[in-house]
Amino acid sequence: MKLLKALNNNVALVLDDKRMESVVMGRGVAFNVKVGQHINSSLVEKHFVLNGRGGRKDFDSLLKRITVNDIELASNIIREGELRLGYQCNDSILLTLSDHLGLMMERAREGIYIGTPLEWDIRLIYPDEYQYSKEVVLKLREKTGYEIPEQEAAFIALHFINANFSMSSMEKTMMYTKIIQNILNIARLFYGREFRDNNFDVSRFITHVRYFVRRQMDGESLQMDLDVGKIIEQKCPEDYRCAQKIAAFLKQAYGWDVGEGEVLYLALHLNRINQNI
Repeated sequence: MKLLKALNNNVALVLDDKRMESVVMGRGVAFNVKVGQHINSSLVEKHFVLNGRGGRKDFDSLLKRITVNDIELASNIIREGELRLGYQCNDSILLTLSDHLGLMMERAREGIYIGTPLEWDIRLIYPDEYQYSKEVVLKLREKTGYEIPEQEAAFIALHFINANFSMSSMEKTMMYTKIIQNILNIARLFYGREFRDNNFDVSRFITHVRYFVRRQMDGESLQMDLDVGKIIEQKCPEDYRCAQKIAAFLKQAYGWDVGEGEVLYLALHLNRINQNI
C-alpha cells in the first residue's frame, strides 16, 4: 500500500495492492511515512475501499464537512464496539459513523435535538448494541461537555447493526427494524400487554423474529412436519391466530408469502411469551 495522504498518524488515504484508493486506519499506520512510500500493512486495522464511481469524490466531499478527529473518534468507537459486541463490522461503518458523529456534535453545539420513533424498539430488539451506544454517549458528554441526548444512542446502535448484518444501506436496516417493530406491535395489541426488555422469553422471541425477518428478506423459509404443526395449532390456538395475523400483515404490507412452517414456529415462540409476560 502506498500513502497518498496522511490524515493523521492513525488514518490515511492510500493506493492499495489492487490499485484501489482506500482509507485505512490503525495505530501509527501513517507515522513517519511520506507520500508515495509504502505503509506497514500489518498495522492496518480497518480498510475502506473507495469503490464505485465518485468514491474518491464522495470521500473528499465528506472531509469538507467532518474533521479528521471525527474519523479517529469513530475508529476508536468501532474498535471498542467490536470487542464489546463480539463481531466484526464491515468497513462501511468508518465513514458513515464519522459523518454521523460530526453532525451529532454540530447539533449538540447548537442545542438541536432529533429523536427517532424506533428508539424504544431498538433498545428492545438490539439490547447489546444499544447499551454500548448509550455508554458511548455518556463518554462523549464527559469528553466534550456538550449535552448530547441519550436518544443519540439509538442512531449509533443502528450503525453497528447495519455494519454487522452487512445490509446494503442504512435505509434497508431501518426497514428491517421497522418490520420487526410492526411484528412486535401486532403481538402487543393482540395480547394487550407490553413486553419487558429484561424477560428471557421476550428476548428469545425477539431473536427468533430477527432471524425470521432476515429469512423472509432473503427468500428463505423454515419447514415443519405437518403432524407436529397440527398439534401446535390445537394446543396453542390463540397464539396460532396471532401468528396468522402477523403473516397476513406481512403479505399485505410487503407481499411476503409466509410459509406454514414459519407461522407455526412463530406460534410456538408467541406461546412462550404469552405464558410468561
